[in-house]
Amino acid sequence: MPTTLITGANRGIGLELARQYLAEGWRVHAACRNPDEARELKNLSGDLSVHGMDVTLQHEIDAVSDRIGGEAIDLLINNAGIADNYGTGVLEGKDDPDPANYDYDVWAEVLKVNVLGQGRVTGAFAGNVAASDRKIIAMMASGLSSIGNTWMGGRYAYRTSKAALNMMMRGIGAWLEPRGVIVVSIAPGWTKTDLGGPNAVNTVEEACEGMRAVLDKLTIADTGTYWNFDGERLPW
Repeated sequence: MPTTLITGANRGIGLELARQYLAEGWRVHAACRNPDEARELKNLSGDLSVHGMDVTLQHEIDAVSDRIGGEAIDLLINNAGIADNYGTGVLEGKDDPDPANYDYDVWAEVLKVNVLGQGRVTGAFAGNVAASDRKIIAMMASGLSSIGNTWMGGRYAYRTSKAALNMMMRGIGAWLEPRGVIVVSIAPGWTKTDLGGPNAVNTVEEACEGMRAVLDKLTIADTGTYWNFDGERLPW
């Protein structure tokens, strides 16, 4: 039975990924900050373990790592993330694009979660992934991770965090390649979630089905690459 660990699994894309992998017979370790409030997650059927884990708190990550022990993790999905102006949609452009008016505390917090958090989790569970059969680590990126595709003002925290995530993925990919671990960034597209906002174009089911199809086809030759949910390679 393959095993996945999904962060940010209490809602949106993380919740739907947990649901779909459970339906396929996977063992799922689902992590979120407040498991007591994750009623929809805990009601899923299948081989599910729910863990309380804030990706910005090393002691919580270490506690989950201790709980899982040496269990092999075929697929680590670093899904936990936040955005500036959360809930209004990362592409809607409703924020002030003038950096003089930006909330730099928010910017720092977004980087802390979206970049440093994913680095912390990857460091804690890289050995578990290397011990598995499939050996895949997926960083939840965005179409806004693409510098070449993005020419717009505003949303600086989210956009810079996802671009930085791509660079971190490349470095971690080079580190883990000798152990046969595939490390990629994958974008779910503009998806109807709290983060994506109400005007997004993809359903969460479509986004997750697409990402799963991409992840299923990866080989070690693909490590260090950046994908869209529809199977398109995205430009840096």
